[in-house]
Amino acid sequence: MKKTILIVDDEPTILKLLEFVLSKDYEVILKTNGYEAIQWLEGSNKPDLIILDINMPYFNGPEFLKSIKISGLFSNIPVIVLTGDSDTKKIRQELSFPVNEIIHKPFNPTKLKDAVKYLLTENAKFTTSEN
Repeated sequence: MKKTILIVDDEPTILKLLEFVLSKDYEVILKTNGYEAIQWLEGSNKPDLIILDINMPYFNGPEFLKSIKISGLFSNIPVIVLTGDSDTKKIRQELSFPVNEIIHKPFNPTKLKDAVKYLLTENAKFTTSEN
């Protein structure tokens, strides 16, 4: 059975690219903002990994991250943050909870796939790195 990845990003091009890169190996669920993603999670769904954009309308990445990390059901799901902002220090300040990986847009699809594979196959600790 394929592992499930929830991708939350408001850019249709990024969603399509991520779906193309990951759908061969994983079940990919696409949501365009944090509100849609929370609704999906509340429908008794639990992904194995979340790829999250920070800057989105309606319910942004930091708000979504806070919601899942304070919940008992979703707090242990690994999270990869995608961002167009190159200032990693600023990103860490915006996020009130640690994430497993920070990947900057434009991203290298191979590096993203490697990060996803690692987080889904290893007992990865909460770290942040720059890619």
